[in-house]
Amino acid sequence: MIICVIAIDQIVKIVIVNNMYNSSITILEGILNFTYVENTGGAYGIGNDSTIMFIIVNVVVITLITKFMLSKKNDLSTYILVSLGLILAGGLGNLIDRLFRGFVVDYIDFNPLIKYPVFNIADICVVAGCIAIAINLIVNIIKDRKKV
Repeated sequence: MIICVIAIDQIVKIVIVNNMYNSSITILEGILNFTYVENTGGAYGIGNDSTIMFIIVNVVVITLITKFMLSKKNDLSTYILVSLGLILAGGLGNLIDRLFRGFVVDYIDFNPLIKYPVFNIADICVVAGCIAIAINLIVNIIKDRKKV
């Protein structure tokens, strides 16, 4: 799954870079655009021009998640493994951009419908994985409280 997600993310980014450099295409009028953005920072443009710092943080987080998954794979549910896999795939997708391009290619743009930064498939994977883990934690906390 991780390799497939990374491949899809990178193929879409290659298509965007090769066909949309510094441009925008309306997909759904007033709702969705594909807008080429070179993101040298993190989410919401935090830490622009901090590529080296983000590479280091990315490598550390990816290493920790991978080590955790491998050491606990028999103890973790499929749900958690898939959630962590999404986070890994997204992190690796953006790390590949930072290493080989010096920036992350972002392109999914919901302006003017929602004032939100432009993002990509890798970002969606990281956020979806984190939300899934948070939901799992909340559900488990609620279940544990009901047992008491």
